[in-house]
Amino acid sequence: MKDIKNVLVVMDKPKHDQVAFRRALGLERTSPMHLHLTAFCYHPMYDQTEVFDTHQRSEIKKDLVHDRERWLRDQVLDAKAVYENVTLETVWTKELADWVVEKAGSGKYDLVMKTVHKSQTLTHTPSDWTLLRECPAPVLLCTKKRWPKTPQILVALDLKRSDRSHKRLNVKALDAASWFAEKHGGQIHCVYAIEVSNVLSDLDIINPRKIQKDAKDKAQAALDDLLGPYDIPKSRVHMPIGKVGQAVNNVAAKVKADLLVMGTTGRTGVKGLVLGNAAEKVLVRAGCDILALKP
Repeated sequence: MKDIKNVLVVMDKPKHDQVAFRRALGLERTSPMHLHLTAFCYHPMYDQTEVFDTHQRSEIKKDLVHDRERWLRDQVLDAKAVYENVTLETVWTKELADWVVEKAGSGKYDLVMKTVHKSQTLTHTPSDWTLLRECPAPVLLCTKKRWPKTPQILVALDLKRSDRSHKRLNVKALDAASWFAEKHGGQIHCVYAIEVSNVLSDLDIINPRKIQKDAKDKAQAALDDLLGPYDIPKSRVHMPIGKVGQAVNNVAAKVKADLLVMGTTGRTGVKGLVLGNAAEKVLVRAGCDILALKP
């Protein structure tokens, strides 16, 4: 992964904990980078054309944007951030995620940072899913969990597919994890979940233990080849048996992961809802920061 020089930080609403901003400042202090802080505002009154005339609607927008700009400046001052490394932008839109995706499409930003938001069903909100699915730049979704001096970084690998795109994603995830480990004193773990259908246990002609052993042996050969260039001891390479989402997050809990790095390729399902692929099964349960990468 190339050095992170320019970061687009999505600010939370006023009165919310500015988790992504705080994490971005922490990263910037360790590895100097430019932070572009973006605050969003919008109000349904602006759409009430039957109530407000054009001038009134313009004044409503002007006042709200001005208030948000002042709030954003105060956030920087309160954090004692260095203005030479920070730029500010206030955006009037109700489509936050779509705006970020388009902005990131310019190729200017090496990373997009946003606070994780989950609904009452424990799945991410539509804005999070839109970014995970469509944002062309790497996306770091941040939790309130503070990183220790030696953060534990877990890389979720996909060895089931051997096409060029998935191979590139695995390497990209390992390179990104190595960058964070080098810059922030982290320790890298790798996980590949081996899914073996429960149906096998009901078939007398198949020995499920042998199937599992064969799958692990095959995976180990692929891992040895993939991890060759990286200094990751075998004690930090995990191959649990089970469903991807549960298995990966069990390992994340076991190693007390602070950052989960993985590739995402799926774009299926209804917009704003679950994707239904292996990446999502991991992401919906993740209790740490998530770095999602595209091929």
